[in-house]
Amino acid sequence: MKYILAIVVAATILACKGDVKQKVGYQKTGDEIIDALSQQIENAPLVPQHYYKRASALYEREDYALAIDDLNKALAIDSLNPDYYHLLADSYMDYYRSREALETMRSVLKIYPDRVPSLLKLAELEYIVERHDVSIYNCNLILKDNPQNAEAFFMIGLNFRALKEVDKAIGALQTAVEFEPDLIDAWMILGDLYAEKGDKKAIDYYNSAILLAPTKAEPRHSKAYYLQNNGDIPGAIELYRDIVVTNPEYSMAYLNSGILYLQQDSLDRAYEQFDILAGREPQNANAYFYRAQVQFIRGDMAAAKMDLQNTLRLSPDDAQALELLKDVEKELAEQG
Repeated sequence: MKYILAIVVAATILACKGDVKQKVGYQKTGDEIIDALSQQIENAPLVPQHYYKRASALYEREDYALAIDDLNKALAIDSLNPDYYHLLADSYMDYYRSREALETMRSVLKIYPDRVPSLLKLAELEYIVERHDVSIYNCNLILKDNPQNAEAFFMIGLNFRALKEVDKAIGALQTAVEFEPDLIDAWMILGDLYAEKGDKKAIDYYNSAILLAPTKAEPRHSKAYYLQNNGDIPGAIELYRDIVVTNPEYSMAYLNSGILYLQQDSLDRAYEQFDILAGREPQNANAYFYRAQVQFIRGDMAAAKMDLQNTLRLSPDDAQALELLKDVEKELAEQG
């Protein structure tokens, strides 16, 4: 019987490989990286890693359908590589096919039931689809044999935060940073949780995140947002100014500092920030909306109308923009 089963399995594998080989024949896309990877597949169509590499490149380009196709081909040749399952799950999830993503991770865990990275990935996906109790359960499975796994505690903290159980979330995240002090996101979320409680300890957690990543924009943005919500507008503006020096592509710094300047009636500085944002991100509706506000206050209704039209082109249902446009058109009508 064992020999019969072996023959059947071998025949099945050969059939799968034959299917893969028949489905190669890709046309050039003009993307040098993709085309080079396709050539590798043409040269060696039964090497699963070639499909995985191209799937990774396709995933980076957000071409999820083709990435999924390549990963299924890789798995048809080698169904035991967990990396293929992980990327396939991510591709399904980003392609709004969460059920298939979850099924993919359950499949790999049938092969490797105690594999920590796969249990963490499943817990992450369960968290995303808001199955928080299941996500926490999977994290506890990890902690049963790995009681100091910081990522499991971090994921538990995220779930408790989503469930509005703030104290439990804080406890889990504090445990996470005790075991792995370099978890920047955990420090930032702890700052947010203490800020939500109105506890000034929040600033200490933001500072810890900044110390760990002094050139990263997000920790400084979190601290700046905390400062602006707690009355330290100059401190917040200084941090936003610091962010754009080291991270000029970080759009939220321009937007938030512009709003703060607008609140302080510093119209020229506010306009400058919104204008930079509009130039860097011409598809950012907020840039045009807030620049329109500055133009409206200045009395330049024609410029305000143009910016509001751009806002509504990008965000047709923006109620604030529609309301401001009515006021602008009323002013223009009165000007004759």
